[in-house]
Amino acid sequence: MARGRQTNDELVRERPAWIIPVLVLLGVLTFSGAFLYYYFGPTPTELLGLDPRASSGTTSIEAIVADQRFVIPENYTRYPGQRIGGRMNGIDMHALLPDLQPYSADLQESFGDNSARSDVIYMSLVQREAALNSSRRLKDVYSKYLESAEPAEGPEELQLFRFRDDTGYANQDLLVGRDAEDRILLLLCDRRTATIDSPNCFRTLLLGPRLELTYRFKRHHLGKWREIDRSVMSLVDRFAAIEPMDDLQGPILD
Repeated sequence: MARGRQTNDELVRERPAWIIPVLVLLGVLTFSGAFLYYYFGPTPTELLGLDPRASSGTTSIEAIVADQRFVIPENYTRYPGQRIGGRMNGIDMHALLPDLQPYSADLQESFGDNSARSDVIYMSLVQREAALNSSRRLKDVYSKYLESAEPAEGPEELQLFRFRDDTGYANQDLLVGRDAEDRILLLLCDRRTATIDSPNCFRTLLLGPRLELTYRFKRHHLGKWREIDRSVMSLVDRFAAIEPMDDLQGPILD
């Protein structure tokens, strides 16, 4: 028994005095590191390049969307994950009205502006497997939810249709016209309400059998829709590569 008591006493005497402070310090450092990472560290989507982050680089990115090849300067792109190029389901871009100027560090404040008068325009080229052209969307989708089949007069020779408030398009207007190529033009525009103080307008059209172009801008600029549409189409044409991909490049469908 004495030997057992002696062994226990020796174990007590041999335990280092610094163990507990070190454990406490490690716990504090671990907690502090987790706290700092949670509030200041990159999110999983940022690590994967899925959060928007503007770039002032001018390197050309070769992207293939719906078998159409595009060469796009990096400073037009929004997502780091899309800057690797290659085949992808879509690529997102931004620029400043009126001349579709790309991002640069000195324009950071303008690109971050989301007010009702913001000059930022967002554009996307997306692959769609079952996309509808504008005529079919107007006839098969939008017409079912309009207040009236008879349009009112809209701005700049556009016809204005209002959606019913009991539909998924409540607080939106539909403006219909013809673009410079005499294709039907559909603009979905938010109405300014108590909850929407920075309304947008959207246009979607098919550029090929599976290639869809969408762009949006603030409704404040609606009076210049012709200039905006021509500029966007000109920019996309400039990005489109001349060489077709295995003869799969589709015709303009809208």
